[in-house]
Amino acid sequence: MSLTFSVRASNNLILTTIPLISKYYLNFNSVLIGILSASAMGSTGIMSALINSRLDSKKRRKLFISSVFIYSVFEPLFYFSNPYNIWLLVIFSGFFFGSIMPNIISSAGTIKDKKTRERALTLYTLSLSASLVIGPIIESYILLYFNLYQLFLFFIPFDIIAVILSFKIRFPDENNRKTKRTLNIFKNNGFKLSVFNNISYDTPFALILTFGGIFARTEFNAPYSFVEILLAGFFGLSFLSRFYLSYRPVRRLYITTTFSILLTITGLIMVYLSRNLITYFIIICMLGIPHGLTFPTSLTALSRSFNENEISVANTYFYAIMMFLAVAVPSISGLMVYSIGLRYTFLLFSVPVIILFILILYEYRKVPGINE
Repeated sequence: MSLTFSVRASNNLILTTIPLISKYYLNFNSVLIGILSASAMGSTGIMSALINSRLDSKKRRKLFISSVFIYSVFEPLFYFSNPYNIWLLVIFSGFFFGSIMPNIISSAGTIKDKKTRERALTLYTLSLSASLVIGPIIESYILLYFNLYQLFLFFIPFDIIAVILSFKIRFPDENNRKTKRTLNIFKNNGFKLSVFNNISYDTPFALILTFGGIFARTEFNAPYSFVEILLAGFFGLSFLSRFYLSYRPVRRLYITTTFSILLTITGLIMVYLSRNLITYFIIICMLGIPHGLTFPTSLTALSRSFNENEISVANTYFYAIMMFLAVAVPSISGLMVYSIGLRYTFLLFSVPVIILFILILYEYRKVPGINE
């Protein structure tokens, strides 16, 4: 959990601060901001899907430890970013991050006992949420006295902790029949359900991560420190949702999924209707609830659909798909913001979530046993 906390806090700093630096320090337009965010996610997906997934357990462990070290070196270099080198910093940091999170997920999913494994996965997601709450709170306080560039220097201790703890991660034993496993993974209905479920929230989440802070500052003239508090509120509700699941693990995934998606659709529409900063803050915080519920629900569906030999590869491809989605969403949303504005972009993003909801209901009918 400590490694997850350290790595994700540092990564979230990059993902949430770079759009603000790009917009208000480097004068990038919304299209360039979207492409820059997409570059980070795209390089992460390339590492996860094309490199990490093709290695056996021993080689993945070496890659994992090396990636944590290199990533920790790149993070403070954002202090020196300018309109040109920021592209290289974003791409390279995203690339090496691509071998970190899938392997941490796989490590949490190697426990053989079903209840213990699902509790461990929930604790993993709980650790993620904790880092996403505490990180922005720290950032908000620092921004009262320092600028956005200087934020990166204060997170060096998290990078050091991550490097030290990377040697302690357990990797599963696997057989070598990877081609057949990969084919079966994409045919697995539980895998498809997990992917559709996570996309239903990752789509608006990528929008919030890239343009949520810009929305607050552009529409309501919010200071930088409040933007970080806004994100802390969002991730705070996410944390409470996952904290609840750590004590009451998901049994009927169908109910949790339905609640999360309906809340997501409502929240996106309400962002469009918001007229002041307090209302917007409440709505964004509310959207943290489905963020907290969706990811552990998806991981639970994955863990119920694969055995120990397959789960590592399944997690890698699952994470890679999410990363490639995170490439498309900032790029598309950046173009939409440039064309129709921030408010209409949030409103229109409710449409794909509704479509995904229909697909999810259809997939649940194929795998009724996944709710047991």
